[in-house]
Amino acid sequence: MTWTWRLWIDGKQDGETNMRRDREMLAALDSPDADDSALPTLRLYAWQPWTVSLGKAQDPARALDLAEVTRRGYGWVRRPTGGRAVFHAEEITYAVAAPFQGPFASGLAETHRRIALALARFYRAYGAEPTLSRPAPPADLDPRSSAPCFLSPGLAELELDGRKLAGSAQRRGRRAFLQHGSLPLGPAQLELADLLPLDDAARERVKRNLAERSTCLADLLDPLPTRRELHARLAAAFASEFGIRWV
Repeated sequence: MTWTWRLWIDGKQDGETNMRRDREMLAALDSPDADDSALPTLRLYAWQPWTVSLGKAQDPARALDLAEVTRRGYGWVRRPTGGRAVFHAEEITYAVAAPFQGPFASGLAETHRRIALALARFYRAYGAEPTLSRPAPPADLDPRSSAPCFLSPGLAELELDGRKLAGSAQRRGRRAFLQHGSLPLGPAQLELADLLPLDDAARERVKRNLAERSTCLADLLDPLPTRRELHARLAAAFASEFGIRWV
């Protein structure tokens, strides 16, 4: 069976624009007056300026050193999805908005798992063999915590040799869901440690733990493929996993 989706290759946007576009994608499928002809969407994008996104339950004043974020010329924004802080720098960000149908009809855990399998296809195209994570203990995943997302694996996220390779978070509506994901291309995500409200010793400890517990595509490939190629590989991986025809 072929499933028709929209593929949206977007450019670099500021945080508010990126989150508004993702909220609109969900609303098109989930609002009471949603058009039945609205299509599921895979949106691939980046950020300008580099931006920290916080999960919807996080308190910005406790999760970030807002003065330092501003001093470095970065932005911050709250996601409509859950999870914890992610520094969107050298990465591809994806957003999936789709109805509770077909492979996504079986609940939160299965939806996360199926999208993770699509992402695993993407990484396998470059010779990696990621595995699905087991969630860390609940205390390590507290959405109110200021700890970075990439310190602990969540529900059905990808790991490579025990290091987190991709992060994700989801929001579920009445008829559809929105899932965000971060696919780091380079090590700039480690800079998030410098943007947290910590003393110097704690900041260095977080940065060291991030380096030990996470990885990125640049650790696997040198040189990195172009974004155009990466986008094409991601689209092909989703199409293969879900039987998608792109429009």
